Amino acid sequence: MMPDARAINGLRVLIVEDEFLLALSLEDDLVLAGCVTIGPFSNLGDATQATRREEFDLAILDVNLGGEPIYPLAEELLARGKPFLLVTGYGAESLPPHFRNLPRLPKPYDVATLLKEIGRTLAAAG
Repeated sequence: MMPDARAINGLRVLIVEDEFLLALSLEDDLVLAGCVTIGPFSNLGDATQATRREEFDLAILDVNLGGEPIYPLAEELLARGKPFLLVTGYGAESLPPHFRNLPRLPKPYDVATLLKEIGRTLAAAG
């Protein structure tokens, strides 16, 4: 499901990604699509603090931040009802069971896939 331009224009997206070039590319792709980006944040502590102080509509979370799993933050966002999209180079089977059906963006990805998964995430959040 591709989001229509009105749904994504002005969407506030918080980025959690530890790979510098990938974070910049993701940020550029989102800005070109009309989003407002927050971050990127490259470690769990900074990302967690950012999700508590920043207003955002959607978070994009790299599953592995320099060997540290994002799961504590993902659990907190689930409890708060905040939508997020997991980004990983691994298959769904590598995720904890209750994360396997959540919106997920496989690495590497292209802009069309990114936008499709944003649409899916927003639709799932209702």
